[in-house]
Amino acid sequence: MNTSLTFEVLLYLNSYYFGLFAVCELGMNIVKYVNFTNEHHFSTDFGILMAVCVIELFRVILARRGNLTEKNWPVVLAILLTIPSVLGVVYLMIWQSEVLRFEYIICTIQLGLCVLEIITGILCLFPCCKAPEYY
Repeated sequence: MNTSLTFEVLLYLNSYYFGLFAVCELGMNIVKYVNFTNEHHFSTDFGILMAVCVIELFRVILARRGNLTEKNWPVVLAILLTIPSVLGVVYLMIWQSEVLRFEYIICTIQLGLCVLEIITGILCLFPCCKAPEYY
């Protein structure tokens, strides 16, 4: 099994899914801001969403670049950047002021993609899982 190919496919899928995820979260934050005026945590929720977006953007770019050039340090850095991204998604899923059911579902899918990317990213670092080179 070529883990590099699996990792690249997961990164490609996550790059499109996270765009959809960010747009849906932004829309739901706007709806919650309009409908639930008694809560004052919307600036925190919005700030964490924007931080997750920036971290996820850098993480996917680093992981794809490291995977395509077969260098280990960008992949390791991308795996380490997954930790704050996962914590941000868990905040959006559980700890924010109001959590909608659809929000819970899309956050669960995002967490599943992150866990699969961590597993395949770690497997890409092992030399036994690399594809053989033929000259």
